[in-house]
Amino acid sequence: MTLVASVSSSKGGSGKSTTSINLGVALAKLGRDVTIVDSNLSTPNLSMYLGAPNLPVTLHHVLKGQAHIAEATYRHESGAKIIPGSITMRDFEDIRLEDLKPHLREIKSDVIILDGAAGVDKEAQDAIKLAHQILVVTNPDLSAVADAIKTVRLAQRFEVPVRGVVLTRTGPEMHVDIKNVATILEHPVIGVIPEDVHMKRALIKREPVVYAFPQAPSARAYMTLGKYLSGHEKEFQPEDVGNFFKFMKWSFGLR
Repeated sequence: MTLVASVSSSKGGSGKSTTSINLGVALAKLGRDVTIVDSNLSTPNLSMYLGAPNLPVTLHHVLKGQAHIAEATYRHESGAKIIPGSITMRDFEDIRLEDLKPHLREIKSDVIILDGAAGVDKEAQDAIKLAHQILVVTNPDLSAVADAIKTVRLAQRFEVPVRGVVLTRTGPEMHVDIKNVATILEHPVIGVIPEDVHMKRALIKREPVVYAFPQAPSARAYMTLGKYLSGHEKEFQPEDVGNFFKFMKWSFGLR
């Protein structure tokens, strides 16, 4: 059975799309057949992240009934498959994400990752409704965590299980302790993704950091998340974070 997972965040700039792409590539490297769907219809950006903004067939064409979903599926060099959205405003007219449901059955992958819209509006809600489970992405500052509560509550309203929380853009000094994040959001933190220079370098290269710089701290963290979600590794424990960041500070020559 195909697992449909929505990567969701109630706040823009949280690293949701970056997580969708890199988690998908990590799972592909671990042998999973993965399809990443840009389900942010109003402001799609997966194709922009990968340096191919003007692909001929997109999810928007599928939802308009102009193409089969297989025609909108592109394979990245990493092995992960991508279904991008259209960046043309006219393609956004008269389509609804909820109409994606029957097309998902046509995707023959082990895992489908939905990169949903940020926020709590109907488009963001529809991505959650389409999923079997969600990952909540947030940053380790109080306002972002407070916003993430809205995503958790939406999932609870629609009876979609929250698989866990992914903390992105983390560093040696975080505004909110990881254990406190888990307490506030009532779900475990299962991924801690550090901010490092390789993230920006990968963005410039228009490649996922897991693919472009596999030994970077952020890439290794996404691989750890992928291993946990695919059953290869135990959950990342909050008490391990201190040693993890001590290593980061040493490796970057910080004190």
